[in-house]
Amino acid sequence: MGALESDTPGSGTPAPDDTSPPLPYRRLNPPERTLLGPDLSNASPRARQGLIAVLEGANDPSFLAVLEEAVGRLRRLWRTENEDTFLIPGSEETALEAALLNTLQPGETAVVASSGFFGERLAEAAERCGAQVIRVVAPAGEAVSLAALRKAMNGPAVRLLAVLHGEGSTGVLQPLSGLGELAHAHDALLLVDSRWTISALEVPHDVLGIDIGVAGSQKAISAYPGLGLITFSERAAAVHAARQGPVASPSLDLAQLRRFREDERAAQTLPAPIVYALTELLQLIDEQGLAYRASRLANRRDALVAAFAELGLSVYARPEFRLPTVTAVNVPTAVDAAAIRQQLLSPYRIDIGGGLGELRGKVWRVGILGHSAQPTFLLALVTLLEIFLEEAGHSVGERGAAARTLLAQLD
Repeated sequence: MGALESDTPGSGTPAPDDTSPPLPYRRLNPPERTLLGPDLSNASPRARQGLIAVLEGANDPSFLAVLEEAVGRLRRLWRTENEDTFLIPGSEETALEAALLNTLQPGETAVVASSGFFGERLAEAAERCGAQVIRVVAPAGEAVSLAALRKAMNGPAVRLLAVLHGEGSTGVLQPLSGLGELAHAHDALLLVDSRWTISALEVPHDVLGIDIGVAGSQKAISAYPGLGLITFSERAAAVHAARQGPVASPSLDLAQLRRFREDERAAQTLPAPIVYALTELLQLIDEQGLAYRASRLANRRDALVAAFAELGLSVYARPEFRLPTVTAVNVPTAVDAAAIRQQLLSPYRIDIGGGLGELRGKVWRVGILGHSAQPTFLLALVTLLEIFLEEAGHSVGERGAAARTLLAQLD
């Protein structure tokens, strides 16, 4: 019997220089944070419970049962009967790419509603699929109007109408009413990215005529990152079936996703602990109910907005278009936006987001996601902002008024 391969010197690989000092071992010890940015929230105990589960094989019956439960709860959350509903290794961006690659072919036309940085990124992703993209850009702080989208749809034959339900760069909420009827009247598909609104607002896919929905396991759901969520209607599946050419990404092809579900899953290894954590959060959402979650987040947003007003801070999005999960706050002209963020982060470990694209340095983005929407977290943010803004020379009005206003308005 031959000798087993070894990683010891003499096994065919050069021995390390014995005179060199050993590399130091640094125990990983990341600092705890209060996550009040637009992308992640602090993990709830329910999500952490999912991470401690024992790893199982990709085809283990126990794991597949949990996976099936997660998909069923996702359908329930999206209010859809779509059979083609999947969890994909990656993020909401992976799910978005899967949606575009499966429904767009080179030369086809997509109409994309944009009210900020991520709307433009959606448009660019569609262009990378070879589509001709018609951008419909909203005025600052507003959503794209149905009238503007209707005008754009009256041009060349459109394959896809794509919108972000919530724009995380500006804190703008895009109304969905009428979009399904508009898309279907032009024999187009409606794609809705609900990464910032899933579980925070009702998004009933079948009622609204949404053909493709995408989101991620973090942001509004606020489980751990690592999974893209996607659902295809029968209309979207029919468009995929009529394709003239293959989907550019084999692993994201709808046909392959079906095979992963129906046959051996060796070609797709899902991050099992993230699936467990997501399942716990989806169960928690069912227990709480969407009406409670929506009311809670709207209350936190409104209380923060009122507190910011006491500090002389205005909100970027107009009141009728404000997203409940992300609030973009205008930075006063004479204040260094990055410096204030750094003061919050060190040593106080409060993490908020900065502006993106044209809004870099001009707004702060405060996320109110899941477990982080706690009064103590928000109170700490408002109290420290008052101190740092005053030190930066910004007039904050009556000291303590922002904190008192916040507490008075919180449920």
